[in-house]
Amino acid sequence: MGNEKVDLLVKAAIWKYLEARKNLLEIGEEYSQRIGGNDNLIGRIGEFIALRFLESLGQNPRKMKLTTNPGYDLRDGKRKTQVKVITAENQRGRTVPLKCGWTQLVLVELDIEYQPARIGLLTKGQHKKALKEKTSRSKNPVVSRSMLGKKGLIGDYGKVYLREEFSEWGQVSGGERKRRK
Repeated sequence: MGNEKVDLLVKAAIWKYLEARKNLLEIGEEYSQRIGGNDNLIGRIGEFIALRFLESLGQNPRKMKLTTNPGYDLRDGKRKTQVKVITAENQRGRTVPLKCGWTQLVLVELDIEYQPARIGLLTKGQHKKALKEKTSRSKNPVVSRSMLGKKGLIGDYGKVYLREEFSEWGQVSGGERKRRK
């Protein structure tokens, strides 16, 4: 295929991406309580999935109005949820360290098609227990995909929800909701 044809394909893909990005930003302005935030659109998507996920567990989280908050993205009374997202394209499987201020962590892993593959949930109490039992663990660990594994921080001390346990946008089945209340 010649450069001219390749360039046309690239330009078409760029325009589709920019149009989708513009659309998401516009919706974010209108419905900031559900999908608002800064220019990190993958972060916004992760927060939306986390919001739906926590609602399906019977929680009532609200997005913070400011785009940067000390250690949390969602709030439900005293419960402050920090949301982290790791995509399949992140080959190292690591993001940034947890910030202080959270009482609950939701880690969303997106697969190659940007669909949630696993969702991890860890409370501050569970994290403290992990620190007490394994002193080598960090107080502010770098969030990584490995946390969702059987020997990972969330896999060992929290709860990891597999794709079969939630919908494409993170809602857990009704049976799980009833059990957790």
